[in-house]
Order: sequence, then structure tokens, then C-alpha cells
Amino acid sequence: MSSSSAAAFGSADSTAARRNTKRPKYSKFTQQELPACKPILTPRALELLRYLLHERYDAECIPQSNSSDKVAYIQNPSADKTCNITLNVHKHMKSPIHVYYQLDNFYQNHRRYVKSRNDEQLRDSEKWDSTSGCKPEDMANGKPIVPCGLIAWSLFNDTYIFSRNNKNLTVNKKGISWKSDRDHKFGKDVFPKNFQNGSIIGGARLNDSIPVSIYVKSCFD
Repeated sequence: MSSSSAAAFGSADSTAARRNTKRPKYSKFTQQELPACKPILTPRALELLRYLLHERYDAECIPQSNSSDKVAYIQNPSADKTCNITLNVHKHMKSPIHVYYQLDNFYQNHRRYVKSRNDEQLRDSEKWDSTSGCKPEDMANGKPIVPCGLIAWSLFNDTYIFSRNNKNLTVNKKGISWKSDRDHKFGKDVFPKNFQNGSIIGGARLNDSIPVSIYVKSCFD
């Protein structure tokens, strides 16, 4: 056998071996060699983080006499929980200015919680009485709850306002739901009915003139 024939035969063997191996074809994606973002903290970024991380209700607004049991103070319905925090902005901020409100220690990863809603009810106004999967928040006073389930029932009831020079600033809350949810997942003509009329109030009351799409979105959707 000539050397050229032997080389060709060896090349065919190596090609067949690579074809039969389970090793993926080399790429920067499979080998995790894609460019990575490495942010560098600048003084301006650190100042922003200080505002975002420092202004916490439980750290700034709970009286010193209740600091040993913050949960009891927050759960006390008779306690005045109004809190004023002053933010000093030293430079002009271009509009629009977005407000980000964060809740800590509020987890939505419990299976029963995530599944506690009825998608048919939320998608079609004619199926407003469909409440399967919503217990224990499916009925109130013998009538179906819309939207039913624990996700809507536990909507947080914190309120906030912004003021400048003793004049309240208007906060635009329109357009905060996803367009795909409004157009496909939730019905535009599905509005709250018989909500928070049971014996136990879970959170905030809903506006009957606003579609339910902004109230039932969990972080796992």
C-alpha cells in the first residue's frame, strides 16, 4: 500500500471517529468563551447604589422602640406607618424618571402560590365564574372572585407619593404591563369583581375600572 493511500485511510478513520464522538463541535458558545460584561464601579454608580440600597422602610421608618420586633410593628393595623424620606438630588435629572419599588422577603416560588389562579377566567370575560385551582380564594359571599387565587389576593398594599417643594408629583402608572400579556394572555375586558369581600383581607383592593392583567403577573410567568 502506498504512503498516500495509507494517509487517506488514516484521515478517513479520524473523520469517522470525530463523527461518532459525543463531543460537541467547538464553538465559543459551547466552550463558554463569549465576551463577558465586567462592570467597573465608578463614584457615580456607587452613589446611585447607596440610594437604592440604603433607603429601606424597615431601617429608616420603624421607631426605635419597635426595632426589636419589626414584624409586629408592620402587622399592627393601629400603628401609623407613614414615613417621610428626603432624597437630595444635586444634579438635574432628565425625564422620564423611572421609579423602582422592591419588596424583600416576599417569595413567589411556592408551587401552590404560582398555580393559584385561573387562566380561563383571566382570558375570557364570559368565563368569569371559572374558579378551579383558586382555593381558598375562589368564592366570597357565595359569588366567584375575579380575579381569583392567591396571586391577586396578596397584592401588596403599600402606597407612596413624591413631592417637591411641598407639591405632589404625578406618577404615571400606565403602560406597566407587558404588551404580550394585554394582547394575548389576559383579556382586555376582564375587570375585578367581588374582590377582597371575604372575611380575610390579603392585600390591596383593586380598581374595578382597570383590567386584571396588571394584578396577576408573577415573577415566574
